[in-house]
Amino acid sequence: MENRRRSFRTNLDTEVWIGQDGIFTRTKERLTNLSAGGAFVETAEGFSVGSVLSLRFRLPDNDAFITCAAIVRNLSVGYGMGVEFLDLSRANRAYIAELIDRALAGPAPR
Repeated sequence: MENRRRSFRTNLDTEVWIGQDGIFTRTKERLTNLSAGGAFVETAEGFSVGSVLSLRFRLPDNDAFITCAAIVRNLSVGYGMGVEFLDLSRANRAYIAELIDRALAGPAPR
């Protein structure tokens, strides 16, 4: 299988709120496998490929929510969905890229 990813990723486990039509629902879903272009959302919900969702989530070392639209790009039935961020702000995209760079660099030497 060809790897179509354009961005480096990092493992993450954070709560994600999923919304449609401007209404968010707090769920037990988790946002994982994060890149500046998208993420994997662990969910049993039945969203279809092409569905546009609103997401709210927090990242480590930041209390503010990141809110953005995302499109479902692929499904793993019963496990989750891969989403592509559609309107992530430039600042949030840079923050995610910085977070990934730190994770790839590993722990700071002592």
